[in-house]
Amino acid sequence: MTPEIGHMIRRRLLASAGAAATAVQAACGTRGAESTAQPHKAPVPVLHWFGYAPPHRFGLAQQAVLEDFQMRNTGRVSLEIGENGSNVALAKIKTALAAGTQPTMWFDWQVEASDLWGLGALVDLNTELKGNKDWTKNKANLIPTLLDGAQWKGKLTLVPMIADPNILGFNKKLLAQAGVALPRPGYTWDDWLEIGRKAAQPPERVLGQFIYTWSPLQWWGFSNGQVPLNADRTKAQYDTLPMLTTLEWLHQNVMRGILRNGPGDFDTGRTLTEVINAGTVTPPRYPNVDPGDGSGVYATHYPLGPNNTKKEPITAGNVFGFLVFKGANAAAIGAAAEIAAWSVRPEVQLKVAQTSSNPPSNLIAAKDPLLVKMFNDNPILKALNDQAQYDYPTPNLPSWNKVTAIIDEALGRLAKGELRPKDALADIQIRVQPLVDQDLKAG
Repeated sequence: MTPEIGHMIRRRLLASAGAAATAVQAACGTRGAESTAQPHKAPVPVLHWFGYAPPHRFGLAQQAVLEDFQMRNTGRVSLEIGENGSNVALAKIKTALAAGTQPTMWFDWQVEASDLWGLGALVDLNTELKGNKDWTKNKANLIPTLLDGAQWKGKLTLVPMIADPNILGFNKKLLAQAGVALPRPGYTWDDWLEIGRKAAQPPERVLGQFIYTWSPLQWWGFSNGQVPLNADRTKAQYDTLPMLTTLEWLHQNVMRGILRNGPGDFDTGRTLTEVINAGTVTPPRYPNVDPGDGSGVYATHYPLGPNNTKKEPITAGNVFGFLVFKGANAAAIGAAAEIAAWSVRPEVQLKVAQTSSNPPSNLIAAKDPLLVKMFNDNPILKALNDQAQYDYPTPNLPSWNKVTAIIDEALGRLAKGELRPKDALADIQIRVQPLVDQDLKAG
C-alpha cells in the first residue's frame, strides 16, 4: 500500500468517526441525559487505575465512560486517575493489595478478575448493585453469554462493558482473481476447504493458519460446537469427539500444506484468510479497511464444523469491564459500582463503541441507528457488531493461565510429531481437570 492510499483511508475513517461522534454526543444530550444519582453534600473520592491505558482502544473507552459519568453527575465523585494514567498490570494490582493500597476500581478481563476474586479482593457487583434500578434495566439487555462469562460461581466480578469477538476475514481480491464466490452465512468446513482448493497456491499461498496454541484451538473448537467447559463449569471438555474431530482436521490440513503453522502474512497475500477483531482494524491497516474498489476484506463467522449440530456461529469474545475492590470506604465502593453500571447504559455504550471500535455489550445499543450509521463505512466493524451476540468468553477459571500453559505444551509436542491429536487431548484433559476441581473447591 502506498502512503497516499494509507492517508486516504485514514482520512475517510476519521471523518466518519468524527461525524458519528457528533451524532452520538447529540443523542446523549436528549436521551437519558438526566442523572440517576441523588445529590451529595461532598464528592465521594474514587481512585481509578487504568487497565489498557490510552491510547489503547480500551483505554479510550474507559475515558469516555468516566467523562460521561462526571459530566452528567456533577459533584457525585471526586475522581482521581492514579499511576499517572499509565497502564497497570495484574502483578502491580496484587502488590498493591498486599500493601493495602489498592485503587477503588480497575479495568480488566474476566480471567484476571476471577483470579482477584479468589484472593478475596473484589466486591460482588451483583450484590453491590442490587438496588440500582438503572443497572437492573440495562442488565437485562446485555449479551447473555458476556454477563455469564463475567461471573464466577454466581458472583459478578466485573460489569461487561465491551464485546470483543473474533471472526474470519477473506482476501476479496484474491478470491475474485480465482473466480471464487464469497462464502454465504452458514458455510461449512468443507466449503472453506473448497475455497482453498480453488484460490490457494501452497506453499506460497495457503488457505489460513493454525498455530499450535490454546487460542486457535479454542476458536476452531467453537466453530465445531465445542466449548472448553460443560454447562455448569465443573468438567473440562478436551477429550470429547467434537474436540478430537477439530484437532485432527486442523493437524491434517497443516500436514497437507493447506494451513500454515507460522506467520500468516495476510496483507502480502500469502494467506487467503485471517482472524479479525477490532484490534486489527484500529488503527486501520490495509486491506482490513475496505477501499471500496472490490478489494479489501470480507468478514464473516468461522465456518461451521460437522459436530456443530445447532449451526450456531459461536465465537471467542472475552469480557472486559470495570471491577471494584473491597476497602474501608463504603461510599467510594458504592460510587465505583455506580460508574461500572453506568458503562452499559445504551447511550454510553455508543460512546464506548465510537472510541474503541468494539461492539457494545448492550444489545439495545448494538441495534441503535446511530451505531449502524457509524459502522456503515466499515463493513468489518459492522460484521463484528453482528457477530457479537454469539460471543462465548474464555472460561474465567482463576487457574486459566495455568490451563493455557498445559494446552500450549501438549500442542507443541503434537506439532513436533511427539504426540498424536488424541494423545495430546487426553494429556490436556487429565492435567486440566484437577485445576478445575481445585478452583471450584477454593470458591
